[in-house]
Amino acid sequence: MTYRGDLSDPFEYNNFGIITGTSVTQFPDVECQLARLQAYAANIGSFFIGNAAATNRCVWELDAGADTGWFGIDNLNNLYYKNASGTSDFLAYWIQR
Repeated sequence: MTYRGDLSDPFEYNNFGIITGTSVTQFPDVECQLARLQAYAANIGSFFIGNAAATNRCVWELDAGADTGWFGIDNLNNLYYKNASGTSDFLAYWIQR
């Protein structure tokens, strides 16, 4: 789903997505300037975010319902995630550029 220009000022492009999975996985190839991640409130476990494919490099924990706030990044695929619960929990992303 893509929205253009209706959610935030100076950005003309907003993109939303949902990811899931239990092993360490690279985020999709999505160019951006700002990103925001939020774990679904109904999740059973935590998501771990990091900058390398190794399990021990996914170190930023997002508990159920947690949100990163906005952070600068040029492409989501610079990050990796892991769902530690082993279930199909969900993590939403919102990017702007």
